[in-house]
Amino acid sequence: MKLLLILFSFLTMPLFALYNGNPSQPDMPELGVWISNNDWWGIKLGYEWDDTFEKKIKVEHRDSSVRERFDTYATRKNEGALTFNVSDRFEVYGKLGVMKLDLSQRPVNTVKIDYHTDNELLWSFGGRVILVYWEEMVMGVNALYSGSFLRINEILENGTPRRTSGARFKYSEWQVGVSFSREIGIFNPYIGLAYASMNSSLYNVPKDPNFSFIVSDEDIENREPFILLLGLGLTKGKNISANLESRLVGEKAISLTGNIRF
Repeated sequence: MKLLLILFSFLTMPLFALYNGNPSQPDMPELGVWISNNDWWGIKLGYEWDDTFEKKIKVEHRDSSVRERFDTYATRKNEGALTFNVSDRFEVYGKLGVMKLDLSQRPVNTVKIDYHTDNELLWSFGGRVILVYWEEMVMGVNALYSGSFLRINEILENGTPRRTSGARFKYSEWQVGVSFSREIGIFNPYIGLAYASMNSSLYNVPKDPNFSFIVSDEDIENREPFILLLGLGLTKGKNISANLESRLVGEKAISLTGNIRF
């Protein structure tokens, strides 16, 4: 009970990488709709909603300290997931959905540039494995890659619209995480640590004759690669499961997922 209270206190705070997931997820849910749990394989269909409120980023090349100042990086993702399960121990999965981005930059003290995109195609793939069981405790590893090519449809310089023709943001991020969970009745709370690496690019921002400032192409990476994970899974041998996760340090984010096992 103390563990649940601690976890819920974190989840109700303003929440500080990519979604990692519950280490018990290969065993969630345990039963399928029509595939017997005696079979060595299973298929799950799922949905994932992810909201990153804030992420600390920087320009990859540090020879120009003026252009390193990014104030805001926020994304919202909606994806469907297809998972292939092996013996309730190992899973590979692919995800397809949409992503939108809000980015704010201060190249100099007197200039603030905001970039906004509409929802654009997002793809992800990865795998997870349960490494060790200790009675009701589980240790698992998850690896994931996500990518997208986003068309920037609005650029504001000090609140005034600029030209957007050809402006793009290339998003690319991978993550590896280790986490531990414990079954407590119908709940599976967990905690973990992940290493994330974002290698993205802001490019092709057009010159605008109405503005003197020229935006250069920039490679962008995350400032803090290590991320603390806290989450809570809900399942009890049924064919549907749900999971809530917060990510702390390096970015502030929350994810909600659901799966049905066939």
